[in-house]
Amino acid sequence: MVGLASSRRVAIVHRYYPWESENLDELEELCSTAGYEVVYRLAQRRFPHPLYNIGPSKLAELKEAVRRLGISKVIFENELKPVQEYNLAKELNVEVITRVRLILEIFAMHATSLEANLQIRLASLKYELPRAKEKVRLAKQGEQPGFHGLGAYEADVYYEEVKRQIQTLTRKLEEIKRRKSWESRARRSTGIPTVSLAGYTNAGKSTLFTRLTGSPTEISDAMFTTLSTKRRTMRVNGRPVNLSDTVGFIRNVPTLLISAFMSTLMEIAESDVVLLVVDASDPVEEVRTKFEVSYSTLHQIGAGHLPMVVALNKIDLVSGEGLRRVLEEVDFKGLPVVPISAQRGDGIPQLLDEIERYLPRLVRLEARLGYDGSLSSLIDELYEKGRVERLDYLEDSVLVVADVPAELAERVRSASLNGSFRLLEQAEPQRGPA
Repeated sequence: MVGLASSRRVAIVHRYYPWESENLDELEELCSTAGYEVVYRLAQRRFPHPLYNIGPSKLAELKEAVRRLGISKVIFENELKPVQEYNLAKELNVEVITRVRLILEIFAMHATSLEANLQIRLASLKYELPRAKEKVRLAKQGEQPGFHGLGAYEADVYYEEVKRQIQTLTRKLEEIKRRKSWESRARRSTGIPTVSLAGYTNAGKSTLFTRLTGSPTEISDAMFTTLSTKRRTMRVNGRPVNLSDTVGFIRNVPTLLISAFMSTLMEIAESDVVLLVVDASDPVEEVRTKFEVSYSTLHQIGAGHLPMVVALNKIDLVSGEGLRRVLEEVDFKGLPVVPISAQRGDGIPQLLDEIERYLPRLVRLEARLGYDGSLSSLIDELYEKGRVERLDYLEDSVLVVADVPAELAERVRSASLNGSFRLLEQAEPQRGPA
């Protein structure tokens, strides 16, 4: 019996080269995040067929499954040429999309800021541009491109409109990028360092963000729940640090997604330390692959030169033997690795100690500050940006001993009473709980 068509029932397909492995499990997880029900899976190891990407026999199998199971959409793991998308849609009589379009759908579901919405729209238009060009070509040949039935004139107008919108959105995002660059410089001028969370999607970054900052945030097992950058202050062994969390990574990310989200990803490249979160509960081969994807993406966005610490997360879900295998069999490129459970708090003190090793060093100063109108705000800033070891209110002044960023130390020097300012030593990291 022919199945009843449902807008959420989909088939997933992966045509992969002989030296590759099929990746339908992750594609099915993406489909689930987008709200689709996967009712049919098809994988084929072969070189791409010029017309359909998959071979004719597999196309016949897929066509029968679409008819029998009431499938309304077919989603390919691998990229398709525009003409292949058109040919497949014509043969199957349902919409055909790729993994990239699926990811963009998920992004659109979770976008909460103007910037994220503009980035998604720009990436969608860049994805559509070669397809719009194909529609123009097909329309001029008398074909019906897609299901829109555009004539040659309408298809040409559509293509030009896509190009115009890309230019408009690019200008708007450039304005946001300039503003964010100014905001980043302003944050750095405070002397408070920044640590950025990075890692494969669903590695537990949001849970770790909440654990480190105490700030509630949306936590979900779904992929790509974080798109816009979240930023809060945490304490690293008593020292204030800005912690940021942004969009997770995923394998085979197309250039158009990287470029569209570059202003967001650049915030990672402008941090002092990258905290690379890795899910230790995955099979060893998956841990290796996801780490390598994340490590490669960090280099791709210009963050490869930064100090990195690997937070090997979810150890509460791994046996001792499983954790040992991950540590022995995965090449973490010589980076320091700290096993943790963001959920339970295991390993967090050790993680903070490791982070502190790579933060810009503080200087220890001693000074006497006069009782004037700026005293209160300066003392507040000492507590906010450094570690105050001693604060004595004397008859004619306040004696302070503190570990502070170098920029703040210079301001204390300017505000101190004549001859009272001394640099004692470079501050040593404080070990132990924050």
